[in-house]
Amino acid sequence: AKKCGRLMPTDRAGEAQVLRWCFAALNSVEQPLLSLLVLDWTADGSCAKHREFLVGWSNRVLTNLERWLAHREFIATPEFTVADILMAHVLANGIKDPALIAPFSRVVAYRDRCLARPAWQRAFEAYSARVEAG
Repeated sequence: AKKCGRLMPTDRAGEAQVLRWCFAALNSVEQPLLSLLVLDWTADGSCAKHREFLVGWSNRVLTNLERWLAHREFIATPEFTVADILMAHVLANGIKDPALIAPFSRVVAYRDRCLARPAWQRAFEAYSARVEAG
């Protein structure tokens, strides 16, 4: 992001916010969502107590994210950054049950806003081509 000069702010405070939210996306938001996703793939229905815990954890994380997005278009700075790429990816791929994210209108709008960017589409298509070629 620093090399391309577009997805990372040049000021230290902005850079710190972006790094903060990169870590938050992958270490705070993704963990309960991915855990729930894996449980739903593998569980035979006998894990209701575990699922209830993971749904509660996911709701807590999404509630905090909903509050953070109250007056923000993007997650870390007023501009789209690499933190938005990571967070949108987590929100797009870590939630397969639409009922889980439905109560969080700001989070849904944020995710959809990030995914609708033409640059996102181009980047995703280029990534998919590299993965499929490998």
